[in-house]
Amino acid sequence: MNFGNDPSSASPALPAAPPELLGGAGKYRITARHIFLGVAFLLLLLAVVIPNSLPVPTAAAMGLAFFLALPGMRVDPGFRTLLALYAATVIVTVFYMVVGGMHDAPLVALAQVFAIYIASPLLWMLIAHSLLRWIGADRLIDWLALLSLLCALSVGVFFYLYLTRGAAAVAFFFKGANVNLNNGFAGATMHVYGSLIFLCGAFFSSPELIRNRLLRFALLAMLLASALTSGRSALILSVPMGWLLGLALMSRTIGNTRRSAFTQLVRYGLPMLAAAAAALFLLQAYTQINLSTVLSTVTDKVASGGGSARVQMGHSLLHGILENGGFGSGHGVGVDYVSDPIHPWRYELVWMATLYRVGIFGTLVYALPFLLYFIGVLRLAYGRRLPARHKFMFCGLVCAFLATNTNPYIEAFAFQWMYVIPLVALFIEYPDCFRKAPE
Repeated sequence: MNFGNDPSSASPALPAAPPELLGGAGKYRITARHIFLGVAFLLLLLAVVIPNSLPVPTAAAMGLAFFLALPGMRVDPGFRTLLALYAATVIVTVFYMVVGGMHDAPLVALAQVFAIYIASPLLWMLIAHSLLRWIGADRLIDWLALLSLLCALSVGVFFYLYLTRGAAAVAFFFKGANVNLNNGFAGATMHVYGSLIFLCGAFFSSPELIRNRLLRFALLAMLLASALTSGRSALILSVPMGWLLGLALMSRTIGNTRRSAFTQLVRYGLPMLAAAAAALFLLQAYTQINLSTVLSTVTDKVASGGGSARVQMGHSLLHGILENGGFGSGHGVGVDYVSDPIHPWRYELVWMATLYRVGIFGTLVYALPFLLYFIGVLRLAYGRRLPARHKFMFCGLVCAFLATNTNPYIEAFAFQWMYVIPLVALFIEYPDCFRKAPE
């Protein structure tokens, strides 16, 4: 499998199976590769569809996938660059863990920092590298389409069970679950909404990657319905944000550069609008949800800075940043405002919390892999060499990355797949786009 600078829109083909993998009568027998792919799919199923519901099995699946990925690991130039950037973040993390310990950070906080900032990203990187090497980004997107369908179905199951049998029936999805269906508004507490932020932004930016037209129509409609009934501003906004980003990059995407804007609109825009109209019609006809009420609530929440609690949290974190002079107070150290009584060092405003913990320099080191990723994608787009699969990954990551400003998804190991996979995919396929402009 060649991860060079091939500008084709399809993922590089997998190498032919060696003869020793063939059993009698030309049949395949189970190999380590098959076991790895099965465990990797199970890991994504747990992390994408039911994140945080089964943390121990998810961690076990991650560990097993990691060990299965090691034998066939190949450190190519692009991945070597990504590992070097990861090593820089590890140095920053270890240094500020020491600083946090000097400021009386609890040991449990430092242990969680090690797991989330050092161990988990490395495992996801190695798993993603092997997964992309074996099946390619296009096949992985097919997996994500299936998982997105399951995510949307899980939302429907959640609402049905909660409304018919109460909160105890949905404790598997979320302990202390709640549903709000008052005055035309809809909202629920589900971990899967974090996954859907990436998936909605990605699939609404690149609906053409769902090759089956019926599945494309159904999935887009289900994703939109899931977003509108979530009550989550970041998720609802990911739909128009993904669509606008995809529209802006469409003319810069391989395969679309020779098509007129009208042709692209008819082929992809109209089915998307039809799916949106169907979702809105069903919500209006069979529920009490009012679209204007939902959008008004989202607008008010965004205008208020994410709500009064986040505003107070932001003020307290800003005060802490000014007190430490931008040098950082250390990991595991909190400010006066307590967001989580059990874990008082955790905050939903990840950007500001990172600046408070590791200072300006540490924040830049943490952000560097993402900055280089964004630069690489924009370079490919500028040269009209951006594959549709990377447009998909980029738009999903932008929506998920912006959501970290108000939600700590990136600090949960079950959600780190959506921040790691796009980077690994681009670094291993286009290692040179970070050093020179594409020809």
